[in-house]
Amino acid sequence: MADITVVIPTFNRAGLVPLAIRSVLAQTHRATEIIVVDDGSADRTPEVLAGFGPQIRAVRQENGGLSAARNTGIKAAKTEWVAFLDDDDEYAPDRLARAAQSIERHPAADAHLTNTAIVAEGAPDVDLFALRGMKTAPWQTVDRPLGWVLKGCFFAQSLVVRRRLLHDVGLFRKTFYEDMDLFVRLVPGRPWIIDDQPMLRLIRRGNTQAMSDDWRSKPIERCGALVRIHRECLAFPGLNAGEVWMVRSGLAAYLFELGAALALKGEGRAARGHFAESVRTSVAWRPRLKAMFAFVAGAPFIRILQRMAQRQKRFVR
Repeated sequence: MADITVVIPTFNRAGLVPLAIRSVLAQTHRATEIIVVDDGSADRTPEVLAGFGPQIRAVRQENGGLSAARNTGIKAAKTEWVAFLDDDDEYAPDRLARAAQSIERHPAADAHLTNTAIVAEGAPDVDLFALRGMKTAPWQTVDRPLGWVLKGCFFAQSLVVRRRLLHDVGLFRKTFYEDMDLFVRLVPGRPWIIDDQPMLRLIRRGNTQAMSDDWRSKPIERCGALVRIHRECLAFPGLNAGEVWMVRSGLAAYLFELGAALALKGEGRAARGHFAESVRTSVAWRPRLKAMFAFVAGAPFIRILQRMAQRQKRFVR
């Protein structure tokens, strides 16, 4: 069975990271090593990690963000295969066993991915693949995974991948949507093996924020990252017609959102440029028409759209 290193980045989560670590220690297929990267925590995290003794390898670094912490773990890993877990999530008990079986059944594949259960207190678990409308089967071979990636079917924690491949594509980059950014760079490689079983448990704990959750307060940076990712996808050789339609639709939508964020910030000229590109990129008439109105009217039109969306939310409730 495959030797797998699990990389857990953590930052100021002394109360939560033990739960993530214990979920790895409880695996039916033992991780060869567990590397916990402390990204400059100012709480009791070093003391908590020391309490696990030789069961884990704790690495401490100056605060560099989620991508930097994951990259530190990848570089420290000694096994061929690397998996990831965030400090506020957990593995199902058979997560690594399922991955090892996938690797054994499909030895030529470089990337093996699992489904996710989104877990919230007092609510039934949500199957992510079902939520995204994906047809699934155990250990299915997917030759063209771009659609899965752009529909948001995966997190870094979904992935077990050859360490060499991560180095080949340049590791994680410091950006918003760092998971999607990595996945689109992995897409042009060999087919992926995707398991329908929700072996990752993504935990929603009240007001607890994930390490990458500051995107909500930075709409320009957030939308800019999505625009860049979709532009990179559009440059892939060999896209079929359906993939081109999907990428262009997403690019047009995020160009509009980026223009809206810039318009509301008072950067009208830059906003108009993105609205104009959204018009040229759109593959459907409704988003094209909306971008045209935004190009002409600017921030007042965006504010009208926001008020309409707020009223619709109140009506739905």
